[in-house]
Amino acid sequence: MFLITVDSFSQKEDFETIVKNPATKVKHQMESGQYCWSYATCSFIESELIRSGKGIYDLSEDYFIYQAYIDKAVNYTLRKGMTSFRRGGLSHDVFRIIKEKGIMPDPFYKIDYIRNNHEPEDVLEAYLNTILKEEYLTENWMKHYRALLDSYFSDRPDQFKYNGAIFTPPAFSKYLQINVDNYVSLTSFTHHPFHSEFVLELSDNFAGAPSFNLPLNEFLQAIDTCLSKGFTLVWDGCLDGDRFSYHKGLAMIPDSDSKIPELNPDIIENNVDQQKRQIAFERLQTTDDHLMHIVGIAKNKQGKKFYIIKDSGGEYGPFKGYIYMSLNYLLMNTVSVTLNQSSLPGNIRLMMSKN
Repeated sequence: MFLITVDSFSQKEDFETIVKNPATKVKHQMESGQYCWSYATCSFIESELIRSGKGIYDLSEDYFIYQAYIDKAVNYTLRKGMTSFRRGGLSHDVFRIIKEKGIMPDPFYKIDYIRNNHEPEDVLEAYLNTILKEEYLTENWMKHYRALLDSYFSDRPDQFKYNGAIFTPPAFSKYLQINVDNYVSLTSFTHHPFHSEFVLELSDNFAGAPSFNLPLNEFLQAIDTCLSKGFTLVWDGCLDGDRFSYHKGLAMIPDSDSKIPELNPDIIENNVDQQKRQIAFERLQTTDDHLMHIVGIAKNKQGKKFYIIKDSGGEYGPFKGYIYMSLNYLLMNTVSVTLNQSSLPGNIRLMMSKN
């Protein structure tokens, strides 16, 4: 069996851990910033497998990236090019692919080349735009598209030997017993009714999957309850300029009157409410730049809350690839979270079941 160790990192004296749930080792997605949706969601699923006692696994992010390019091509042609084709995606893309096409371990499918090169998507999109100039698509357009795709994503096995047994990707999904229907997306915006689903207006949401809309206090309650119960979450949100520092390993909202030039855990922050959050989203100041994996909660010396977040850019910064995100940053810059609905507070779970 191919296993990887559970991650650990040294935290400096700035923080006290309140809860830290298990996660696998930090990976490096190289230059492929817009493949973060696959990295964050695979990390989340790996934590789910640990939490449920199934073991420690290393899942193939590239498998989902490959399959998503097929889904995006169908979506792009049916919409006659009037949608996004680029690298971005969301967690629900991983869960849809698991349900329809299965899952693979990382050792059997890993293509470093595509993470450092934009050529594949440029060539693939150019091909689609060429065939869309014709009045009708040819019968074999997908066959030719797959040939191009396979020229970059080569050596993808139809089956593989794992732990002494032969698996296909769908069979491996069944082996891991991943029930994708357990996972839901939550958000909090006022331009749609609360306590109902809507499709987030994001270019990366090419599949049009819905999120359940909660008031900000209930949204935060869902996040905190999830973590306190031993679960983790996928975070989708905005990397807000100087407020998000890879070098410092911090994400914060400094007070506008603060004269402190650099982030540190003790600076005064601006408070965030539902209205400020909405204004930033509608002005396109808050965008879905990046997906990461929330694994815990900490507090600084003054007792201020921070969220412990695993990134996928290698072991950078003082926390070896982890970011400490303040409560105010999370409230302002989170677009959505994905979690196991079993982790939700009873009142929210009941409310969602009625919709």
